[in-house]
Parts: sequence; structure tokens; C-alpha cells
Amino acid sequence: MSRIARKLVLSIVTVVLTVFALGSTTFAWFTLTNTAQVQPFQAQIVADTGIEIAVGNVPAEGITALNWVTTLTTAQMQAFIEQEFTSGFRFNIVTTADGSTFETLGVDQMVEANGGYLEIPLHFRSNTANRILWSQVTLTSPSDPWLNDVSFTYVDGTVRNAGANIPIDASNAMRISVSGTVNSLANIVAYEKPAGDMISNFNVVLGTGGDLSNGGIGDPGAMNYYYAKSNALPFGTSAVTTLATITSLSSNPVVDLTPGSVVDAGQEFYGVVIVRVWLEGWDANAYNSVLNRIITASLRFTGTSI
Repeated sequence: MSRIARKLVLSIVTVVLTVFALGSTTFAWFTLTNTAQVQPFQAQIVADTGIEIAVGNVPAEGITALNWVTTLTTAQMQAFIEQEFTSGFRFNIVTTADGSTFETLGVDQMVEANGGYLEIPLHFRSNTANRILWSQVTLTSPSDPWLNDVSFTYVDGTVRNAGANIPIDASNAMRISVSGTVNSLANIVAYEKPAGDMISNFNVVLGTGGDLSNGGIGDPGAMNYYYAKSNALPFGTSAVTTLATITSLSSNPVVDLTPGSVVDAGQEFYGVVIVRVWLEGWDANAYNSVLNRIITASLRFTGTSI
């Protein structure tokens, strides 16, 4: 069948996350006893003519009872978060190998993460488009200096002495994934920022992990920082497994909309994706430098017919 491109959005989801340190000073994600607080969720999703969107869990009354709109506002996104996290949301640094099961480091083993990441159901319905594409994403944060408290090997491979100001882009430690069903199979697309030039952009692509021990002193960045602080590495550093990521998008399919959904959803095609946002604990930039930083994530989804 011919593919009829349709704009679902210049649908842009803008998320502003402010990470605050709470409690005592810590280092590396492995010993992070304090957590981080997210500021009010600022978002806007604009659907083109003929396509509607909704955020949240399906109520008892059914899919049609969702608040279907063509523009999903910041207030609606914030209302969902407040409803889901009645005592307030807190980011904790976590990791995942499959994109749905999250863990954090316990005393002597990985343990199930009790929250600490965002999980947002995003619903789509249309009388024309039957597939949703994730076509664009950006992760940004002001590159502000961080006052280093111990000499260690930075992500660029150079030794940074204690007391030095180091440029930090907190978004380098952030991950975003979108999961749904494509061609009747579970589908997940996860994104991390591309590698930096190590001149003005100091990002290292973690990918699926691997051996981060570097002969026992830890890879440059968070691993070596941990070693410099504790003269040891946490267990598991030599065999890290994380979710496979991509560093650029090109209209990646994230969900096929189910036809014949008029009765249940009010329009012919309906589907849902789960957007997850987290700080990856094994990332080379996942240490105290990311605290007290603002991270902005923008996503663009496009509808098409297949």
C-alpha cells in the first residue's frame, strides 16, 4: 500500500527536569543515597487536523473517557504526574537492560528500583493515520561548570585536579525510550545523546555497556571518579548490560494503531505508547555533577498511513 505521510505533530513534547540534591553529599550513582527532585513537568504536544492525543491511564469508563485534545498542555502533563506521584516525584539514578524493568544498586547486588524514573502513557487516535513514528528528539542542558572535589580521569581522558571547574552537560546522562507494538511485535526505541567532540561536548556513548572496569581503576568519568573517592569499584563494573540505544532518529516506528476502534476509542485507529525518562546509572556522566541541573527533552512524533 502507498504510504501517505501525515503530520501527527509538529508534535513536540518538551520536558523540563530540574535535578536537586537532597541530603548528604555523595558520589557516583552507586552510592547515591540522596535522590533528585523534578520540577513541574513542562510539555506541549500539538496534533494536526484529524489526530487526537491523550495522556494518562485509561479510566474505568474506557478509552473515550480520556481527555482527548489536539494540544496537550503543560498543565495536563503536570496533572498526570501529580496524580501518579501523590507524594511528589523524585528521580533516582537507575539502569535497565530491557527498557521496562529498572534496577538500582543495593548493598551487594542489583535490586528492583522503586520508582525514580518517569513512565508516561501517551495515547493516539485518528480516522486516517495508522502508524506513529518517533521522528525527532533533543536533549539539552546548560553546560555549566562543576567544582571537582577529587583528582580523577575525566570523560575526555585527561586528569582533572581537585578544585578545578569542569564543564558539565547533565543531559549526557539522560535516556528516553518509547515502547509500543509494531507489526504485532513488542517494539522499543531508546535514545542517548551522540558522542561528543571532547572539545566542547564531553559525551561518551555507553550503548549496551560492557567492561567498564579499565583494569580495576574504572573507565574515565563516573567509574574513575568512584575509584578515586573509594579506592575500589562497585561490583558488576566489568560486566555491565544496559538497554541498546540509538544516537539519532529517522522516523522510527513506535506503534501501529489498531483499526476498528470506533466503538472503544471513538475513531477508527487507536494505539498507546509508553514514554520513559531516566538517568542511566552506568553512564560516564552519572555522578554528582548532574545534580542541581536543568535538563530539557523534546520529542516529535509523526503519523503516517501504511
